[in-house]
Amino acid sequence: MDRRTAINLFRLLVLVGCSAPALWLGWQWFYGDLGAVPGEAVVHFTGKTGLILLLMTIAFSPAFRFTGWVGFMAARRQIGLWAFFWLVAHMLAWMGLDQYWDWPWIRREMVELPYIRYGVAALALLVPLAVTSFARVRKAMGWTAWHWLHRLIYVAAALGVTHLWILTRADYLLPMLFAATLAALTLFRLIDAAIHRQ
Repeated sequence: MDRRTAINLFRLLVLVGCSAPALWLGWQWFYGDLGAVPGEAVVHFTGKTGLILLLMTIAFSPAFRFTGWVGFMAARRQIGLWAFFWLVAHMLAWMGLDQYWDWPWIRREMVELPYIRYGVAALALLVPLAVTSFARVRKAMGWTAWHWLHRLIYVAAALGVTHLWILTRADYLLPMLFAATLAALTLFRLIDAAIHRQ
């Protein structure tokens, strides 16, 4: 198998892996298997899926550094856009299924609840990253400006983990795993940058 075919197969695998949760969620919703409060289950599922994919987007760079396989870099924009899609779905699910599009109440929640503010801030930071993720925009911006802008993904991920941490009431295992993963990825990025600077 040549390199181009392997990369295309990997990108297809990313496509299937990122879209499959939507099929599972639709199946569960159709058959009423989302529990007593299906709307809340959708909100939590979309948020966790988006955060996992966001961390995977960050992890693709270390994976490339360790393996040297360009497929990780070729699919990084793809999985990043999928993470953005799932987090937008998370926000819309919260507004529609949890808040019933009650805009005064939504604004009040955003002002009064810290975890909502962290979540909104994380998604807001991802908007310019999604908009500038295309090659033509990156070329117009220049590599340096684009590279610095896309470091915001670490800030957005940290806000997302904080959002989940505050929201959690009992079992902190998942937030701790997310936090540890992000800390490890950030440490690797700092060490890698220091090595290349030398």
